[in-house]
Amino acid sequence: MSDDAAALRDALTRVEKPGRYVGGEWNEVRKDPAGADVKVALAFPDVYEIGMSYLGQKILYALLNADPGLLAERVFAPWPDFEAELRRRHLPLCSLENGLPLGRFDIVGFSLLYELNYSNVLTMLDLGGIPVFSADRDGRHPLIVAGGPAAFNPEPVADIFDLFLLGDGEEAFPDIIRTYRFLRRSGLGREGILGELARLEGVYVPSLYTPVRRPGSPLVAPEPTAGAPPVIRKRVLESFRTSAFPEKIIVPSLRVVFDRVAMEAARGCPQNCRFCQASSVYFPHRARDPELVLRTVLRSLRQTGYEDSSLSALSISDFPYLEETVRCLMDSLGPEKISLSLSSLRPRGLSRNLVADILKVRKTGFTLVPEAGTERLRAVINKKLEDTEIRDALTYAFRGGWQLVKFYFMAGLPTETESDLEAVADMIRDALELGRSILGARPRIHVSLSSFIPKPHTPFQWLAMEEAGSLEDKQRRVRAGLARWKSVEFKDHPVETSVLEAVFSRGDRRLNRVLARAWSNGARFDSWRDRLNPRLWRDAMDEEGVDPGEYLKALPMEAVLPWDHIDPGLKKAHLARELELALAGRPSPACLERTCGECGGCDLRFWKKAAPQPHLESFPAAPPALGKPSDVMARYRAVYAKTGKTRYLSHIDLIHVLQRSFRRAGVAVRKTEGYHPKMDFSYGPALPLGMEGLNEVLDFKARVELDPGEFLARMNRSTPEGIRFSRLERLEPGEPSLAASIRAQLYSLDPGSDEFRRAREASAPAGLRAAMEGYLRQNPGAADVEFREGRLLLRLPPFPLKGRRAQDIVGEAAGIANPVFLLRRDEVVLERRVPPAERPA
Repeated sequence: MSDDAAALRDALTRVEKPGRYVGGEWNEVRKDPAGADVKVALAFPDVYEIGMSYLGQKILYALLNADPGLLAERVFAPWPDFEAELRRRHLPLCSLENGLPLGRFDIVGFSLLYELNYSNVLTMLDLGGIPVFSADRDGRHPLIVAGGPAAFNPEPVADIFDLFLLGDGEEAFPDIIRTYRFLRRSGLGREGILGELARLEGVYVPSLYTPVRRPGSPLVAPEPTAGAPPVIRKRVLESFRTSAFPEKIIVPSLRVVFDRVAMEAARGCPQNCRFCQASSVYFPHRARDPELVLRTVLRSLRQTGYEDSSLSALSISDFPYLEETVRCLMDSLGPEKISLSLSSLRPRGLSRNLVADILKVRKTGFTLVPEAGTERLRAVINKKLEDTEIRDALTYAFRGGWQLVKFYFMAGLPTETESDLEAVADMIRDALELGRSILGARPRIHVSLSSFIPKPHTPFQWLAMEEAGSLEDKQRRVRAGLARWKSVEFKDHPVETSVLEAVFSRGDRRLNRVLARAWSNGARFDSWRDRLNPRLWRDAMDEEGVDPGEYLKALPMEAVLPWDHIDPGLKKAHLARELELALAGRPSPACLERTCGECGGCDLRFWKKAAPQPHLESFPAAPPALGKPSDVMARYRAVYAKTGKTRYLSHIDLIHVLQRSFRRAGVAVRKTEGYHPKMDFSYGPALPLGMEGLNEVLDFKARVELDPGEFLARMNRSTPEGIRFSRLERLEPGEPSLAASIRAQLYSLDPGSDEFRRAREASAPAGLRAAMEGYLRQNPGAADVEFREGRLLLRLPPFPLKGRRAQDIVGEAAGIANPVFLLRRDEVVLERRVPPAERPA
């Protein structure tokens, strides 16, 4: 083991969630770096659990790795505990697949979904050995690229990135890579490569623009130098309807935010809510072919073993084939007890048949997004949602058995009055009364209230953001209005977080130095409620002479704005007309209801072409079942090892890994009953995170006859690296439960290992044998200990008390703070004839 590898392994023993940093998940793509002519890091500036939920990274990961000459690997922001360990040991931030330092890639592509992740970008670059400012890089460094919705105002981070990709990445990113590959082979230098890449549609190279303050504008806007395009038009994937979507996606070993097969059924939104930046960023609205949607979801479930799926879109109700697609999906998913959820389902898109289909497996949550309490204010923001539609949707939900409903609102919307805020409590009261009349008891309701931010590329981009004190007062009043109901839970979004987001979403290039100063002073994970330190940002702005109020006040309609050179497809004149209608309280029709000339962006007429009505046919979601069907419910006991990278998984994460492995293998384990059916397993004693196990046990029931050889072969083709099954036995009727069969647990430790030697450096000088003997004299019955073949062996009771676990005994006797990573469990001893699988020496 190299010094760096040993140091990294030691670092992983000292962080909260080491599984974030080791990779090795099911469906991971690992290529030989020596065989790739271009190496791309797909970087996400937040933790693994959030980044692994992002569909954009899944798409690009599959797309780029399909090219034999490309290597694409994942890198996520390290949590502060791991960042500290890397810095203490002078270790670089590396990719998950091959452990390549970030600085050894040719291109590092960041997904910018949220402005408050910017400080994490600097952390990742710095830990990767890459200068944080583009001007400080040369030919030794990778190109740093950014894409995603936050890139549509690139100026606050324009000095950080070498180039921005604006629009759909499926065509644009491969185009950038192909051009880069050609230009590098031709011998062109860094500046020349950037100049040529700037010619590509959808590519913005900030170094080719000079920030200037125009007359009549309070903010700094970029001005192109000779040869640079004055306007950057975003890339639009015209073939979205039939474009491939990844089926063989990585299955995270840790639980992540959206842990399921998620299929993007549509991109964009035709509803044109005036506060919503996504309507412009993802314009125009495009629906995917429903046969492709159905096929992709079912095939992906086979290849991943997921027990949940979803159809994703900004407005899934506007997917024209929704009801038929859901019906066909549930015909396949229902028998396998696989759930289906729908994101952003508007009440107008609900029907009795649709609700009945979704409920065939489990209730996955019911969410309403009124945004405002009154129809008047919803007309201002162009939210097409009437009070009667909200009531009808709630009726469907409560009659379907949902007992929890979530509502989302905003405070500080344009023209908002006291009556609009009071109407929030009125709406929740009506929902509670309706729920009680249907359910017989008050439902649980979660209410979320965030602050309105006038975002770029929306009709409200010229308006001021309401002052922080006023927004905080509105949150207090709404909270107080809901406090009378115990079944209502209120959650607000910190106003200081929204203010900082507004500054950076409406900012200009002066904010680059503010960002760098705040980061150097400790700003990290500013999007996390408990991590944001507003004082750091206030001090940074003061030190850089920047007034945050400039970015929060109203902007002149005639002013040149920092983001005007970015063309998302909706013209500025159209946004101005929409603002005029909003202030008059008048709604406007959705894209599907208006002519293409109205918004100024519809030279992209392809998206409105009528599509043929599909004929959908379902097919099984699960792989072919293993074993012969039986009339008898058989009980089986399996033995497996948990080693290598899987040692970094908690017991809860391990359960999900095992259950998905069984699904992939087609083992028809009996399901539990109730709203959330799961595979019915009985597990042996939980291994602590960090400890390996050579002979772990689990029991399960199945109404099939399983051949042990076929079971082992199928399972070991379906498990991730580090999990391997070694034995299967059918238990006789009347055998005691797994818990009742356990007679002891055997652990071992190698006192001659380098890891143990390093761990003992600060411990007491007494030898391990003497220390163990002394411990056992003081704690009789805690364990039996012996040394065999150079290893310390501990035999513990079936379920030792806390304080007398193997790690506690070794830790106290040897003076080691956390010896879990030094130990392994060799066997769970059972009172049966089943011998343990053969152990390695």
